[in-house]
Amino acid sequence: MAFFRGEQGTVFFDPGGSGGVSEIAAVRSWSMTVEKDVLETTSQGATYKANVGGLIAGTGSMELMYDAPGVGDKLDLIKDINTTTDEGNGFVELYLDESGGKKITGQIIVTSTEYSATVGELEMVTVSFTMNGSITLSI
Repeated sequence: MAFFRGEQGTVFFDPGGSGGVSEIAAVRSWSMTVEKDVLETTSQGATYKANVGGLIAGTGSMELMYDAPGVGDKLDLIKDINTTTDEGNGFVELYLDESGGKKITGQIIVTSTEYSATVGELEMVTVSFTMNGSITLSI
């Protein structure tokens, strides 16, 4: 059985959603939560509750080491919180492995960006996002 380690995961991003994704350098970590609403369908007089799955949504975050990007997709990603145009057009690929066969993909809206600096440590930028539309799981 093969186990995957964190250093095998990467993030690719395309701010315009045009299909030209590029790797975001210096990603320390990323996380993604996919949730499904549960709708109750219990009939009157039933003894036990009945449920069905509802709408699916996803949220996540990426922790990036700040290297003062002058241009490119990394700069677009960390500055996306300050834009109101083209929301949801950013496209992300979150890889679980190096081969590229195991990934989570979809459009995102950046919901928050946290900048931090600690004396003697690398500066980090945490980007939080919400998926916009369908989520493709190739895991």
